[in-house]
Amino acid sequence: MPIDLLILNARIRTLDDHGTVVHSLAAANGRIFAVESSHALESLAGPATNVLDLKGRTVLPGFIDAHEHLSWFAEEPLKLNLSSERIKSLVELLALIRSEASRLNPGEWIQGVLYDDTKMIEGRSLTRGDLDSAAPAHPVIVVHVSGHWAVVNSAALEAGGLDDRSPDPKGGALGRDPGTGRLDGRLIEMAMFNFAFESLAVQPLVVPPFPREVRRRALKSAARILNSAGVCGVGDALTAPSYVTSYHDLAAAGELPLRVNMIIPYIFLPRLEQIGLLGPWGNEWVKCTGIKIIIDGAIAGRTAALKDGYAHDPQDHGVLLISEPAELDEIVGRIHRAGYQACVHANGDLAIEMALKAIERAQIEAPRPDPRHRIEHCTLIDDALLAWMARLGVMALPFGSYLWQHGEKLQRFYGARAARMFAHHSFLRAGVRVAGSSDHPAGLYPPLLGVQSMVTRQTASGEVIGPEEKISLEEAFRMYTLYAAYAAGDERLKGQLVSGRLADMVVLEQDPWEIPPDEISRIGIHMTIVGGRVVYTRD
Repeated sequence: MPIDLLILNARIRTLDDHGTVVHSLAAANGRIFAVESSHALESLAGPATNVLDLKGRTVLPGFIDAHEHLSWFAEEPLKLNLSSERIKSLVELLALIRSEASRLNPGEWIQGVLYDDTKMIEGRSLTRGDLDSAAPAHPVIVVHVSGHWAVVNSAALEAGGLDDRSPDPKGGALGRDPGTGRLDGRLIEMAMFNFAFESLAVQPLVVPPFPREVRRRALKSAARILNSAGVCGVGDALTAPSYVTSYHDLAAAGELPLRVNMIIPYIFLPRLEQIGLLGPWGNEWVKCTGIKIIIDGAIAGRTAALKDGYAHDPQDHGVLLISEPAELDEIVGRIHRAGYQACVHANGDLAIEMALKAIERAQIEAPRPDPRHRIEHCTLIDDALLAWMARLGVMALPFGSYLWQHGEKLQRFYGARAARMFAHHSFLRAGVRVAGSSDHPAGLYPPLLGVQSMVTRQTASGEVIGPEEKISLEEAFRMYTLYAAYAAGDERLKGQLVSGRLADMVVLEQDPWEIPPDEISRIGIHMTIVGGRVVYTRD
């Protein structure tokens, strides 16, 4: 058999069941042919073989982010970056809006993303009035970093046909001044989704979508950025029809540099049923295994549905996008009967309990072997919920690096419950299958940062929150490899560097097992390989 790729002089941590470490690897036709500790594989090299002498560098299975929003991330460069890494105040934010307005024709949309109200030095939130003063001649939308609410100006409200008499949409709210009832520009949950998110809107979008060729180029560029972090595969956890097309375009042209598991929003399930596209479908590059439902809101956005309310406001129990159990039962049951995974977004304990009831009912009414349903994020848990999940075989996909990113404010909003958020150790101890995910761009995408966060439970400011939820380095890397592969039914294809698996791997400049845990995120990515082909190399 002709060998396409030969890796020599490496420390290859296979992450197999025995912790095997080898020094050479051969791949052919996109799969691993053999791994060895000796020099026996060198004889397999031919004239066309790509031989890589890694000079002792560490090789791991390619990272898989089981819940990422690649299609959302792809559009970020087409919008204003308002992240706290770039701006620290509303003054700076509004200056960027004004600058953007100055270069556009009147009436053209201005879209901003990654705004974090909790990190503005003014200590207050952006308002409709702020945006009106910065860009009165342009409709403006600024989406919060959580992805669950936004702020718009008067021109945008007018474009959407919204005024002070407009009712709140089901599963969402229009922010209002408490004294006057006047719209304050906030679009919360479904109010925002209907406005600007093709993947969730139940009415025609107000904000115009980007053209097909623009999406194609943007998606390819975004995937390359993830490659530079060692990412070889993602679960795009809210894939709209336009991006099903975009993934198909790139895969058909052989230009997709990572593997994608598309998770389709529930509102599009009737289309799949209509054409008979039931159960998992696709191939090793682009596939679909699950259907997404969103029950509640966000952790960073303070809209997750909580039984006992928020620490700073016990009367606030968050937002339920689906509040009627019968409606949720019908949705989950329909997904279950169609042969898909139900991928249920549920952050708060109230929402998680609702999800488990619906999943249990679906399985009782139409038993399926190993349906592998998932709770996306699954943030606020307790022992009873964990036992219930284990009994039903329901997976958890908690945030990997959220604690590092948002830890400094969690106790303010969630009190003592913050210690058991992103409870990787509790999931493992309870026998709940759990996979690594970033929720990027709501979270931070580098898997090495996620691993560091799970191992140290340390925030960006150095505080350790919930040390009892720390996990071992081996388990943390399995979260982003084998366990993430399991989340998409790919555990026999990916996640370990053994013969017959896909030749997806990442080459690190340092061995994570030989440095302090709080330095893991600083390790350089030397190379990323997908299907035996180098898709990224560090200059």
